[in-house]
Amino acid sequence: MTKSTKSVASHALSHILVATLPMLAAAWAGPAPAQTIEGSGSSKVMMFDRPPSVEELREVVAPEPKIRTRSIEIIGGAAGAAAKRPRPIDEINYGTAPTPPAAQPAPQPASQPEAQPAPQSSSNRPTHKQRRQEARMEVPAAEPPAAAQPEAPPQAFGFRINFALNSAEIPADSASYIDAVGALMKEDPTLGLTVEGHTDASGSLPYNMLLSQRRAVSVGEYLVRVHQIDPKRITVDGKGPTAPLAANPYDGRNRRVEFKPTH
Repeated sequence: MTKSTKSVASHALSHILVATLPMLAAAWAGPAPAQTIEGSGSSKVMMFDRPPSVEELREVVAPEPKIRTRSIEIIGGAAGAAAKRPRPIDEINYGTAPTPPAAQPAPQPASQPEAQPAPQSSSNRPTHKQRRQEARMEVPAAEPPAAAQPEAPPQAFGFRINFALNSAEIPADSASYIDAVGALMKEDPTLGLTVEGHTDASGSLPYNMLLSQRRAVSVGEYLVRVHQIDPKRITVDGKGPTAPLAANPYDGRNRRVEFKPTH
């Protein structure tokens, strides 16, 4: 092999490595997440970066209830169990003091004695049941630790449909996103959805409000025309830039279409 041939082969090999290294790095890194939870609180949205399946959408709008199992909880542990066991009852003398003999008068004390409490009558004696209740009250049961409240899942999902500038026409490459919504609504005839259009803050507020309304209407009409969904099950709303997901109101990620269940 001549020197020029070696140079050509080396140059070709370098081009192959430059072309294949990014693909190998992407393969090693694993697939990119197809869905992300954005927003916070009641405004959380499950955003899909690729056309979702009906099962994925159903998991957002109508998640399967988790099976709850019964459990027996012992409150207070050993202390509570010990408090429930009956204690030995102390013998208490409820008799009256003996009367001194009549022949011997009681000597007069130098000072006035303190008044003694009247003896307790036998009718006021605490019953065995009352003494057991008092014994339970003496040892308070330990309270179980408060369980951490799970974070509420998102109740809405959305897509970033790439509408053309100043256009409400659904791009051909975004139709499969809305087709998944139509399949979900066909599967569940009781499901109603509110379609919300969102924009970023670029442009005037009246313009963005109108544009987001037009895009929401376009998506709703697609569901009615292509999937024969009853129009009564669809509500449209244009939010414009008033409910951004990104901190920067001019961020392009705020441009989206959201779907919220109405039942």
